[in-house]
Amino acid sequence: MNLAAVASDTVWKDSEANLEQTERHVAEVMRRWPKTEVILFPEISLAGFITDPSNKDVAETLNGSSVQEVKRIAKQYNVALICSFVEQNENPEEKPYNSTFVISADGELKAVFHKNHLFTGSAEPEVFSPGKELVTFELNGWKCGIATCFDNRFPRLFETYKKAGVELVFMPCNWVHGRNKPAILENIVKARAHENQFFVAAVDRSGSDPNTSYYGISVISNPYCEDTAERDGVYSYAELDKDDIAAIAKMLPLAESFKSEYLLKEY
Repeated sequence: MNLAAVASDTVWKDSEANLEQTERHVAEVMRRWPKTEVILFPEISLAGFITDPSNKDVAETLNGSSVQEVKRIAKQYNVALICSFVEQNENPEEKPYNSTFVISADGELKAVFHKNHLFTGSAEPEVFSPGKELVTFELNGWKCGIATCFDNRFPRLFETYKKAGVELVFMPCNWVHGRNKPAILENIVKARAHENQFFVAAVDRSGSDPNTSYYGISVISNPYCEDTAERDGVYSYAELDKDDIAAIAKMLPLAESFKSEYLLKEY
């Protein structure tokens, strides 16, 4: 799969500006790397990481204008797009979801993922509803999954994807400023890729918002912990080869060693 990631600088609470920016980035990616099949954008790329109750003010449904516009862009440029937004809860009285959605190159909705683990280092758990399911979907012959930012700290989530036959996990992030955070993200992504013997593609937004700043980094790791991307500014591009999955599985078989739980003996 030919994959690009865009570490875009999200415009705070302005979906229209973010959609315009999304199209500009898509056009630029396709100019630079015409073989691109899918483009990954950061967490809540259409609104920003809003950690107060005003997130409801920008919440939309999957039938709303933002998703419809992303469908148009994907179809126009013939490339699959992975974007994120604040999704209105099916119960309007409940907190919205931090949602990532996948649009195929023909403009069809392929999958929707609600962030499972809300960032406990912020007020996110107070203003968003956690997702209760993981998702898998087929994209250009690959079986894929999604994990959003803080989800990356929970290895069992990725083990579940491995057991489901997933070959590539997309990871949109808003990786907030903190001690050694760029190295932490890089190491986590590579560890999840290696321990599960699949690919993981992560991208963080660039710039800042009223609450914090971000790093604008990306990591596209193969199962050997190799970041395979070439980079130019906010853009990253990599060509992924499934043969890497088969090769490492043959060299280091793991499937029969997975355990659903471990017993603990105390002395």
